[in-house]
Amino acid sequence: MQYRKLGNTGVYIPVIGQGTWKYGEDRRKEKDEIKALRYGISNGLNLIDTAEEYGDGGAEKIVGQAIHDIRSDVFLVTKVSANNCSYKGVLGAAEASLERLKTDYIDLYLQHWPSKRYGVAETMEAMAELVKKGIVRYIGVSNFSIPLMQEAQSHLGSIPLVCNQLAYHLHDRRIEKEILPYSKDNGITIMGYSPFGFAPHKFGRKGFPQVGSLERKILDTIGSKYGKTAYQVAMNWIVRQESIVTIPKAVSKEHIDDNIKALDWELDKEDLDQIKNYFPQ
Repeated sequence: MQYRKLGNTGVYIPVIGQGTWKYGEDRRKEKDEIKALRYGISNGLNLIDTAEEYGDGGAEKIVGQAIHDIRSDVFLVTKVSANNCSYKGVLGAAEASLERLKTDYIDLYLQHWPSKRYGVAETMEAMAELVKKGIVRYIGVSNFSIPLMQEAQSHLGSIPLVCNQLAYHLHDRRIEKEILPYSKDNGITIMGYSPFGFAPHKFGRKGFPQVGSLERKILDTIGSKYGKTAYQVAMNWIVRQESIVTIPKAVSKEHIDDNIKALDWELDKEDLDQIKNYFPQ
């Protein structure tokens, strides 16, 4: 397993973690979800990402059941909803998350989205209080622009902002223009979500290239050189950069094994150039 430093903390986390979006929404899947998380952790994927919004707290409950006896082996990330970003709201949301997660501390606590109701200053003051109380170790944000990251840091004082969780995949490379360089320069780790893209819908967001498409043929051809799948090529391309980790969702041992196989090899320049050509910034 490859590890990468979280911001400027000196703490190292896996370059590939486990996402839990959609977890906890169907009780019939609970045992499989817990089993998948446990299997991933046993194979080095001990970065677990969840949120109070996922399954209305259901995902946090699943994670809590999965890690209750191995908490010290896990780097746990969860997120406060933008609706709970008042000072009191953040403190209350953190306590509720702790209860669902069956733990007494959160490794990395993120503001899930910029809030339309509450200012960044109020939210970050509450986040800083959680750090002072020992409930949260590190603070981050999700879906924040550069100005919002700067504002957040200004209200955290000496407490560093260590992470910004953002969409990053072959069909969405927008962060490479400004956010990624800024984050590298300021010791902020990018935690990329949806590494295989979004499912296509009416707003035109693109999912993973379909079998038979030119883009998919390119990825399949590249993968054949290394004995890898198109998905493994896509994930390897994401984590090639030093300041990025990614959190794919996986609900089976097979998916987890496939994710792990995206590591410990490098795309050569010719293949990186092909990807750049067919998946432009």
